[in-house]
Amino acid sequence: MDNKPKTGANNFGKWGWAMILYCVISYYLAAALATDTLNWYPAAFGALRAADWAGGDVDASIALVSGLANTVTGISGWLGIIAAIIFSVMAAKKGSKFMAVLGNFLCGIFCLIFAFTHSLPLFCAMIICNSFVGGNIQLNVVPNNIMNIWFPKKKGLALGWATMGLPICTATIILIFSAIGNPTSAYVFLAIFCFVVGFLSIFWVKNTPEEVGATPDNEPIDLELAKQMKERQEAEAKKLTTKVILGNKNTWLIGFGLGFLWLTTIGLVSNFIPRLSMAGVDPQLAIVMLTAAALIGIVGSYIWGLIDLKLGTKQACIIYGVWYLVALLLMIFLTNSMPMVWLATIFVGFGIGGIGNLIPSLIGTCFGRFGFIQANRVIAPVHTAIRSCALVIIGLVGVTALSKAYWIFFILSVVGTILIILVKRPEYDPETGDPIGIYGKE
Repeated sequence: MDNKPKTGANNFGKWGWAMILYCVISYYLAAALATDTLNWYPAAFGALRAADWAGGDVDASIALVSGLANTVTGISGWLGIIAAIIFSVMAAKKGSKFMAVLGNFLCGIFCLIFAFTHSLPLFCAMIICNSFVGGNIQLNVVPNNIMNIWFPKKKGLALGWATMGLPICTATIILIFSAIGNPTSAYVFLAIFCFVVGFLSIFWVKNTPEEVGATPDNEPIDLELAKQMKERQEAEAKKLTTKVILGNKNTWLIGFGLGFLWLTTIGLVSNFIPRLSMAGVDPQLAIVMLTAAALIGIVGSYIWGLIDLKLGTKQACIIYGVWYLVALLLMIFLTNSMPMVWLATIFVGFGIGGIGNLIPSLIGTCFGRFGFIQANRVIAPVHTAIRSCALVIIGLVGVTALSKAYWIFFILSVVGTILIILVKRPEYDPETGDPIGIYGKE
């Protein structure tokens, strides 16, 4: 079996499309639980709980909650290193279905506590819990595992569709919450959403295509042959011990290389509106441009997946790195000229739609269909540690000097792109399509 898909690019099959749709929802929830709502809930809950948290002073309450929310979110990013290890190990033992059900029900419970508590320490604890679980199970573990196991050869394009959930959330979640108005009601709505998805996961999520009579990548091969290949691939992946993973150069090249680009993504998006405002763009227009960037990211997600499929994952990652260097230069030298603002928005927007699918795709390319789960338990903590530095860098440099922070991101992105260039694409088993020569001696 060669390493090229035999079916059409978007021919994923009925069950394949069902898994992609599930992952869209999982990525959406990850963004809603861990990051995107940070633009809304501090002010909403600060005003609602002013009597409890600031003696009735609404402005003081909002300032207090905003400061705590950003600080606690930063702390949860570092705690995410622990989460990445724990949940990756659990996923390897229990499977994606178990993790999907567990993650959704836990986040539903956290959202209910978040919605009703009048205790500020408990409120902050729920921010950590949602980031700890939502930002790992919903973002890193479940959808990434599903995409690599279901689509070992077409994972780039499948992820291109699935990761549309991230920019879709950026473009819609604040509008939805604002329409609901009351933050308690908004988080009860999100909790119910999590519970419903968790219940549906029992029937919806399938660990492998073989268990429902489908084949990887929806390829036209005999089901019995597919099951035999699955057994061989799982047996090979078991040889991928932690020692072997740590000793593989690609582990560190991917970990730091794409980690630096993920850091850049967070650095650009988290302060996109302040940067445009500093350049003289009207704040309301800056909000519109962020929404436009998110919508562009939806298209970008598919395009990066298509580049991945056509040119190869490593090449797509290198192009992505160069793309972000241009984006950073545009943001560094940004003026209030609308053509330049639109150009910067397009470059940042396309970047939003790429990092989420290129990371799991490159790991799967280098470590294989089931090897992804094993390798990710080491690489994911590295990515989590590095991406969590983005807001730290901006905090140290100062929000009023974002261009200096962007120069730091530029240097790190150059280093990241060079590291990706050094990634060595392995040879593949002609029968299973999995990498060979990476597991060490039996």
